[in-house]
Amino acid sequence: MTNGSPDAGAYRVVFLVAAVIAFFYGLGFMLAPHLQFHLSQTPNPIGAGWVRWAGGMLIGDSIILYLAARDPAKQRPVVCGFTVCYGLVTLALLYSAVSGEYRGVAWYIWTPIIINAVLTAAFWWLSQKYKAVL
Repeated sequence: MTNGSPDAGAYRVVFLVAAVIAFFYGLGFMLAPHLQFHLSQTPNPIGAGWVRWAGGMLIGDSIILYLAARDPAKQRPVVCGFTVCYGLVTLALLYSAVSGEYRGVAWYIWTPIIINAVLTAAFWWLSQKYKAVL
C-alpha cells in the first residue's frame, strides 16, 4: 500500500474524516470556549483555559491525522494510538453521561460519545484490514 495505491482508499477516508472532526471540534474549543459552555448548558462550567487547551490538542491531532492519511504505509503506531485514544474518550464521556456527572443538555455529550465510538470502531477495523502493511 503506497501513496498512490487504490487499496488505501478506506484508510484515507477514515483518517481524513477523523482529521476534519478533530479540527472543527478543536477550533470551537480553542477559539470559542464560552460558546461551548452556552451550547452545553452546563450549570457550573470549568475555566475557559481547560477548554482551550483541549482545543489545541484536537487541532494537533487533526494535523497528525492529515499527515498520516497522505502515506498510509508504516502507520500502525498512529492507527493503534488513535484507536486507544478514541476508545478512552468514548469511555470517559460515557461515564460522565451515565453517572450523572455531566449536567448539561443530553445532545451535547451524546454526539461526541457516538462520534468517538464510531471512530474507535473505524480505526480498529483499519488495524485489521491493513494489518499486513501498517
